[in-house]
Amino acid sequence: MSGNTINVQGSYIDIHDNENVYLSVDKAEVRMGQQVAAGKAGKRSLPEVLMTERAKVLLARLVDAGILTNQWEPRNLSGTERGLLARAISERTGINEVWQVFGSLWGEKPETLRSYFNKAYGQRSSLSFQDRIKKILG
Repeated sequence: MSGNTINVQGSYIDIHDNENVYLSVDKAEVRMGQQVAAGKAGKRSLPEVLMTERAKVLLARLVDAGILTNQWEPRNLSGTERGLLARAISERTGINEVWQVFGSLWGEKPETLRSYFNKAYGQRSSLSFQDRIKKILG
């Protein structure tokens, strides 16, 4: 992620851009979301299960429709919409570990993404988004 600054000096850690930090007495772990693929300025690497031709076609359709950015991140989607989108893509590509794959790709906790999906079924507003996704993904 460009633009993030992390300074580590002894036991002092200074982090900008609201990243998650987990500290213990004898170690520090900094999670910066997705790693940027080496040599591909600004492009994120896809999880291996999304490297199939079918998955790449579906992701390209979603980028073209303005649902995802060029780095495969949701563009202005609510939590429930992200949950529905993850499930829709996984159903069409045969991904079994839906929440882990898309949680990792989008920098979210898998259980949070799954809870968004479960919440979506109690909302009428999610029906129009489901129809939109269905038309895009085919």
